[in-house]
Parts: sequence; C-alpha cells; structure tokens
Amino acid sequence: MQLQTIGGNFSPLRIRNIRVYMIGQSVNLLGDWMQQTAQAWVVWELTHKATALGIVAFLSQIPFFIFGPWVGIFSDRFDRRKILLFTQFLTMLFAFILAFLVQTNRLVLWHVYLLAFLLGTATAFNVTAEQAFIGDIAGTPNIRKAIALNNIINQLSRLIGPAIAGWLIVSIGIAPAFWYNGFSVIISIICILAIPSRQETKKATGRGLQQFKEGFAFLHSQKLLRLIMLFAAIQTFFGMSIVQLLPAYSTVVLKGNAGTLGQLIGSAGAGALVGIVIVLPYVQIIKRSCISIGSALIWAGCWYMLFSFTTSLPFAMVCQFMASLGAANVLTLSIGLAQELTPVNMRARILSTFMMIIFGLQPVASYLVGRSADIIGINKMMLINGTCMVLLPVILLTVPSLYKLKASILHPFPLLKSHTV
Repeated sequence: MQLQTIGGNFSPLRIRNIRVYMIGQSVNLLGDWMQQTAQAWVVWELTHKATALGIVAFLSQIPFFIFGPWVGIFSDRFDRRKILLFTQFLTMLFAFILAFLVQTNRLVLWHVYLLAFLLGTATAFNVTAEQAFIGDIAGTPNIRKAIALNNIINQLSRLIGPAIAGWLIVSIGIAPAFWYNGFSVIISIICILAIPSRQETKKATGRGLQQFKEGFAFLHSQKLLRLIMLFAAIQTFFGMSIVQLLPAYSTVVLKGNAGTLGQLIGSAGAGALVGIVIVLPYVQIIKRSCISIGSALIWAGCWYMLFSFTTSLPFAMVCQFMASLGAANVLTLSIGLAQELTPVNMRARILSTFMMIIFGLQPVASYLVGRSADIIGINKMMLINGTCMVLLPVILLTVPSLYKLKASILHPFPLLKSHTV
C-alpha cells in the first residue's frame, strides 16, 4: 500500500508526451542548476558582497512582477508549445553568451546583471507557459501528479547539478557549467518539438489587461486560492532568500569554497527530492490542505533557524536537507491546487497572477536580505527569515478570523467540481 501511494507520483509517465517532455526536462534542469550555482559563485568572486548576490536575484525575479499581467494572457491566447520553444532558444543563447564571456575572461559585473534580467524575462514567460503546458499534455485528472513529477526531476537536478558545478569550478573552471547549460537546452527543444500541441482554448471575453483583471477577480473570489497564495509568498519571500545567501555563507561562515556551496545546495536538493517523492504522496491524502501547507512552512522555518547557528558543514547539510523536506512541498502543493481550482481557459492567467504576486515580492526580499546581511551579518539574517517562516503560518492558522479564511483552512484536498470553497 505504501509503495502504491509513493508510486502514484509516477503514474503520468504512462502518457507518452509526458515521458518525452520529462526526458528533456531532466537534461535541461541539470544544466540550469549548474548555471545557477556557477553564476552565484562568479558574482561572489567578483564582489564578495551579499548585496551583489541580492541584486542579481532581484534582476532575475523582477520580470515576474513587471510582465505578470501579460504572461498569462499570452499563454492563454497563443500556442504554449511555441512559447516554450522561443523562450528555450533565448535561454540557450544567454547561457552561451555567459560561457563565452567567462571563457575569454571578459566578464564584468554589469554583464551578469543584464543577462540575469534578460534570462528572468524569458523565464517569466517560460514558467507560466510550462506549468499550463504540463496540464495540457497530462490532462486535468493528472495535473497535480504531473507537476509533482516535474518537481521531482527539478529537485533531483538540484541535488546533482550544484555538486557537479562545484567540482567543475574547483578542478577546471567556471565556464564549463555555462557551456553545459546551453547545450542541455538544445535537448529540451528537441523533446518539445516531438510533442504535438493539445492546448484547450476558449474565446477570450476581453482584451489585454481586461483578461488579467478577470483572472485577478477569480483569484480574489476564491478563499482557498488566497490562503495558499499567502503561504507560497511566505516561502518565496523568506525561504528562497536564504538560498541566495549560501555563496556568502559557504566562505564567510564555513570557510569553504565552491565545492562547499555545491554540497549545501545539493543537500537541499536531496531533502526536496525525498520530500516530494516520499512525503508529498502522504501529505496529499490529508483532508486539511492548508494546515498541511502551513505545517510544511513551520517545519522548514525551524530548521532554517537551527541552520543560522551552525558553523559545521555536516550539520549545515543536515539542516538544509531537513528544511527542504517541507519547503519543497509548499510550492508544489500550491501550484497544483491552483491549477485544479481554475477553469481550463483561465489556467495560464491564474498561474501568471499567482506567480506575479508571489515572485513579485521576491525581488524586494532579495535586495533587502542581501543588503541586511552585509549590515547585521549572514547568520542573524537567516535567523530572522527562519523565525518569520514559523510565526507567520502560525498566525494564519490560529487566527483565521482576522483574514476571513476559516473556510479555506478547513477545505479538503479533494476539490469541489464547482471550484468553490
């Protein structure tokens, strides 16, 4: 019975198009995590400032907020498969540019800033189209399992990619990580080309921002969506900000190098992988969805608080592993529930609105956390973030009347067909 519960996450692989897409994702996400690790390390090497890490994170994430009203409309109006092909081509191009600049010793900080913004813009369109595209090829009954499977691949890549990148940086140099990412995107493009578009569309009732307003109004009318959005926002604002400080933490606190950074990110990836493969199937059975998501946040926050006190690499890796057991499930559950609650013709708009609000906060957090870490210290900043991840969900879960969200907290995972709460 237990194996059947865990194995249920992999049932979408029976669908041919899902199998093909996930093969491309496996190769592409490995390269993506290698590039993220290498980029963070090269910024730290250039500046030795946590503020610079925060600025790069800010520029990578602010496109989610700037283009939020349009990416969902774009994905609902046009062929999501073609959108993915175009954004993947841009991702490949930016990776090769970074690789060339590093290889020829021409890279300066403003290059990283500019490419971070451009890559963030492509990613903003890619992520929304991708989540909806997975729903298209998986079918509504398999959406949550397909998204969980995609996240399993993401976390497995997060486990392996940073470790490989750390080894490459120490033994060969930084450029190979960027070169690999560029070539990995080519594999992803080939796999997307092998999948026919099966997008369900309906005639839009408005144009431009009017369609965005329709999506926002629907989001506002759903109490469950509002609450899971708050939980997801807490995770991205405070939890993801801790991740951006890891290059500084690896050298300043642990006295390590790029290999140390790879071990920390890899440990987080291992925890997230175990969380999604083993923990998530059981969490989805629980009939109180928002209590499950809030509890995952509290669990992660407690371990991040412990992480802020350690100067030992083995214990730091344990803390990252344990925190990620809960943290990874927050966004996986939130995005899956958001898609299930949303009509097919509004799915991309709701996702873009959801991500705009959630990730729109992250650029501000990235800069503030990076700047504050330079002023008060890395450990203290991590402690503050971990504490907020514990206290805020506790308030939302114990004082729901303040937010008129009591019905949402009691809402079960098996969602109503009418998509009401």
